[in-house]
Amino acid sequence: MSNFQSSLKGKTGILTGGTSGFGFAMAKELLAQGVELMVFSADELTDASRDELKSAAKTDFEYHVQDVTAPGASESMVERTVARFGRLDFAIVNAGFAIRFEEPLLGLPPAKLEEAMRAQFAVFPIAFASLALAAARVMAPRYETIAPDANGHRPDSGAVVVTLSEASLCPLRDDLLAYAAAKHASLSVMESLAAVLGPKNIRVNGIAPGFANTAGPRKFYDRFPNIRADIEAKTHLRPAFIDPGAVVPAVIHLLTDNYVTGQVIALDGGYHIELKRYFQDS
Repeated sequence: MSNFQSSLKGKTGILTGGTSGFGFAMAKELLAQGVELMVFSADELTDASRDELKSAAKTDFEYHVQDVTAPGASESMVERTVARFGRLDFAIVNAGFAIRFEEPLLGLPPAKLEEAMRAQFAVFPIAFASLALAAARVMAPRYETIAPDANGHRPDSGAVVVTLSEASLCPLRDDLLAYAAAKHASLSVMESLAAVLGPKNIRVNGIAPGFANTAGPRKFYDRFPNIRADIEAKTHLRPAFIDPGAVVPAVIHLLTDNYVTGQVIALDGGYHIELKRYFQDS
């Protein structure tokens, strides 16, 4: 029986937003699997985090401060990666942040709403589409020429993985109006690019994590215990707030399975599943 999954060892990838949370967990595992990695983030990498990545790494990596929304950022990230490593096999588009409206929306100043919407769309669907296409221009000549094996499956492929959110799959929240809209738009971009880039043997998929057990979310939900309680009640698996490393197996799968495209793996413990529990034990 053929092995339909390819190894990541020796491949080169781009990861945005790799200094903390989901991105840092991804970076450690990718380096442990022998990936040559270019990590870009708007934040500095601490000495402790750099040492942690070096300890995990089986090959080379570089880290650079980069605003992914800056003009020409996507082309620059791809060019720097190819100049350093000579190739590009995948891109993980993970960078981002959430703008929350902690006030009634009807009283929200229009200028504040507009600024937030622009910021969220710039960092999610726009930066995502830009980097995915910049990476695809480099990957396409390499991957579209790979012929199918005896089973009719191509043994390798280029890949783009985007970090979406439970907000792109489930009922919305008033405080995340701009964030959820941008994540929904990113989902649409992901599906469109999967169809466009599929004939080039480049796959485009996403993960939709739920609520992370990291410092930022903990600080927010400690201020709003009613929201935390609602999340815990609606999350069918435990814990409701996940360790960032929990997303890593899904990312590795999406990078290595050569026949999956246009798909989203929900990693939210079932939060997006709406079930009314009338007769079951809670």
